[in-house]
Amino acid sequence: MTGCKSHADLVGPYVLHALDPEEMDEMRRHVERCPRCAAEVRSLSDLPGLLDRAETDDVTATPSPELEQEVLDRFVRERAKAFPQRRSRRRLLIPAAAAAAVLLALLIAVIPGGADRAYATADLWSLPAGGGAEGTADVEAVAAGTRVNLHAEHLPVSKGSAYELWCVREDGRWVNGGSFHAGSDGSAAAELTAAVRPGEYRVVVITRRSSGGERGTEVMRGKLAY
Repeated sequence: MTGCKSHADLVGPYVLHALDPEEMDEMRRHVERCPRCAAEVRSLSDLPGLLDRAETDDVTATPSPELEQEVLDRFVRERAKAFPQRRSRRRLLIPAAAAAAVLLALLIAVIPGGADRAYATADLWSLPAGGGAEGTADVEAVAAGTRVNLHAEHLPVSKGSAYELWCVREDGRWVNGGSFHAGSDGSAAAELTAAVRPGEYRVVVITRRSSGGERGTEVMRGKLAY
């Protein structure tokens, strides 16, 4: 923040209309007579619209708890250095919505790419040999074709934990995306790559690992929602 020392920590919540009415009125009068805070308000004038867009996007990045904590810690340290004697009463008046909005803005700034690049997703449902397994597959375009982020639960492991992922093309061709292993509890999380492009396929299938040149038994499949 580059506003004046007495009110700089209120500029962000003011721009986001996150102060209570009394504070909003006081800050409005201050901005009218403080060139530094007025300049800061102008520089942040696009923030509410950007946050609205981030909140309404169909897909958004989901930061890990560790990243959220790192961002919050950095924010607190920087604010403490800049304003070691800021008024505690005003800090407590900033509602949770403002804190969430500031955190979202910081995350957008520090996460590489800023958003999930998945172009389609599929819910995977158990076939008779799947024993009630279920999962999801999120797919994104990469140089080699398609990267599939797979999450599965309740995969049967009594006959082995090795599985394969397949992308079934529109022309009926099955393209192998690689193999993975399920844990002892039947759960699995894997990042696999298949040589197919967006629009070339709509079905994702999980099978037992191939053996002797024969494709393994199907355990799950799902249709991509583009």
